[in-house]
Formats: sequence, structure tokens, C-alpha cells
Amino acid sequence: MPRQSKKQPWEKALQATAPWRGWTVCNERGKVRIKLQFPPGACIANASASLPYEWAESSRQPVYALLLKIYEPVMEGGITLKAAIADALAISDHKSQEVVTPWPGIVAAFREHKLTLDNRIAEKTFEASYGRYLNVALLHLDGRNAAQTGKALMEKVLTHQRVNQKPGKKHGEALKPWVEMPKSRLECCLALKKFLEYAVAEHRQPQSFLVPEADYLKIRGADAKSRKKAVLTDAEVLELIRLLPETWANVIKICRVFGVRSWEVAFITRATNDDGEPQLRVTKGKTYNTRGGVKEETDPRWLEAVAVDGSTFGLVESWDQLKLPPTVTGKSLGAVLRRLPYWQQLMAEYEARGEWLRPYSLRDTFSVRAHGIVQDDTLIAAAMGHTVEVHHRSYRTSEWRSVRTAFAEAS
Repeated sequence: MPRQSKKQPWEKALQATAPWRGWTVCNERGKVRIKLQFPPGACIANASASLPYEWAESSRQPVYALLLKIYEPVMEGGITLKAAIADALAISDHKSQEVVTPWPGIVAAFREHKLTLDNRIAEKTFEASYGRYLNVALLHLDGRNAAQTGKALMEKVLTHQRVNQKPGKKHGEALKPWVEMPKSRLECCLALKKFLEYAVAEHRQPQSFLVPEADYLKIRGADAKSRKKAVLTDAEVLELIRLLPETWANVIKICRVFGVRSWEVAFITRATNDDGEPQLRVTKGKTYNTRGGVKEETDPRWLEAVAVDGSTFGLVESWDQLKLPPTVTGKSLGAVLRRLPYWQQLMAEYEARGEWLRPYSLRDTFSVRAHGIVQDDTLIAAAMGHTVEVHHRSYRTSEWRSVRTAFAEAS
């Protein structure tokens, strides 16, 4: 009866990472060891060397990547096995026993770095901006066809064929690869660039994974043209208020009249201002990252009203009796609006004009209407809770309807 091998499948796969005659990979005290054994008279001397990798399944990809780098230089006879290994790993002799972290470990470390040390971003932000791209990258950093350079990795991830993972009727349907989606393409390339720089600097991955600037700019493509954001008319806002339940209708009133972010609704209180008059105030500022990576909050602010068809709905006077949903976020407001046939109709109409309608459009609508009654844009930016630079970069300040009206009145 043939003798049964006690080796695990991954051990056989790890040994198979040295497919050339005379080259073998074996386990030596829990570490990976390379052995070169050739017949007498061969031009290549027999040699062996330990690698800074654990004898584990996770070492398959880095071992194979290393062997690809050193095979030709060693076989050409211009460098010894140990010298080739040291050059490829770019580590000094006194660090020769350090382990080059496998890619899954680097992803985990990078995630922890982003969440706790770098920008201290939220977990959901990491998953949206990095996690989904790195999950695909891991698929292309393992196996015999694994990417050997940062440029190759970017190209593989961008062209990776994706499928819909969400449960429902569309589960399993093919999705566009990120290379065909300008904004996702830019975000994917930036995420991989930052990750690979971290991998090389902090986890001793080869310099070949750094993407040259010229290659990076070429692969990521041109910046996508920003979508023009929709600005609602007063009649459209009033119709939304009429069609929605009272609690959500009140949210529409607040967001349009005061230009607040939807989540800020939960932090609005009524107080007495310096003139002794009642006024609404947002008590919690928006959190943002400084250039130094420190999280800060914008200052609390007083809210200024811009009427809808001449009305502010008595929001200040009736604030303490106002009925509101238990939780208000952009996501929850969007879910309510998307169920409304009238909102779906508006989305289609604005899209036909090349404009993007979303719940945040209420804030852009406030901005445009405010510019029609206030001349100083720094005051409008202050009322909306951001800098004037952010205001001009991120918000609508005019629309063709108001432009035509202003020129007609001037003439």
C-alpha cells in the first residue's frame, strides 16, 4: 500500500513555489529554506539559505515573488544565493531573520494605522475608501499569477471583473470594472498607492511595489468632471412637503430654510441671541481632519433663514413642539424620498438636464437662494458652517434661472 503523505495541501503548494530543476523549498525549524543542488560539474555551486518567512500558508506568495527575483541573477552566476536574497529583500545582514509581513497582515496593519494613527478615519470610511479595493488586491497578490509590481497590481485591480454581492434579485450580476468608472478609478488608484507606500516603508516589501509618478498618473486617468448639482424650485419644495408625512415634511422645511446638513437636525436648539431674540442654533460642529491629521470640529453656529415662497413655516416659534423622526441622517432621508413617486419624477427630470438630485440638494438650494439676497459670500459660508473656500469649491452659488432674472431686472 502506498505511503500516505502527511503534508498539508498548502505545504505542497509552498514547496511547488520553486519549479526549477535543482531548486527546492523546505521547512527548517519553522522557517522557509531554499536549497540549490546540482550534479557534479555544473556551473552553479550548491548552496542553501534561510528566508525570513514562517513555514506557513501565508508565505506562499512572498516566497514565490522572491524566487522570481533571484532565479536569473543566481543562475547567471553573477551573485551568490544569500547576496541575491539580501538584495531582493533590501534588508541588512543583522535583520536577516526579520519576517517580511505577508500581504493579509499588511492590510490589517494598514487598516489599524488609518483608524488609530493617521487620519483616524471611521471604519465605514475605511471600508468605502480602502477596504473594497484592498480585498480585491489581495486576490492578485497571491498565486502563480500574482502581481510583482505596484503598476501591475493597479492594472489587475482596476480591470477585475466584479459581481453584485448584495442579497436580492441582482445578486451575482456583473458590475462594471472600476477602470470604467472615473471616480472609482481615481479612488482605487489613490488607495492602492497609499497602501503600497505603507507596505514598502513599514513592512519591508520590495521597492518594485512603489508606483512611479508617471505610471500612476497614466493609470488613474483624468479627473472625472463633477456632476452639476440640482437646485430645487420653491414650488417643488412645497410639493415635497405636502406629499411627505408630517415628521419628514418638517425635516425638508428645516434643511431648506436653514441650509443645514440632515444629521445636524438632531443638534438644533432654540436659544436667545445677543439681540435678545429667539433663534435656532446648531450645537455640534462638523468633524474634519487638519492637514496634520488631527481631528477638529467646526464651531457651533446660529442659523439664518431663507424663506420658501415667502414663508419660514414658523420653525423658530414652534420649534419645541415640532414633530421629527427619531433619527435623521442623509441615508434615512434619502430612503424616504426615493419611495416617493414625485421625487423619482424629479430625479429623472433633473438627470435629463444633466443635473444630480439628492437630499443634499436642499443645502445647495439654500446656498443659491441665499446668494440672491446676501451679497457677502463669507457671511453665507458662515451661516452654512464652512469656509468660503469650501463654499465656492463644493456648493452651487447660482443657477441660470436667477442669472436670467438678474440680467432682466438690471436692463
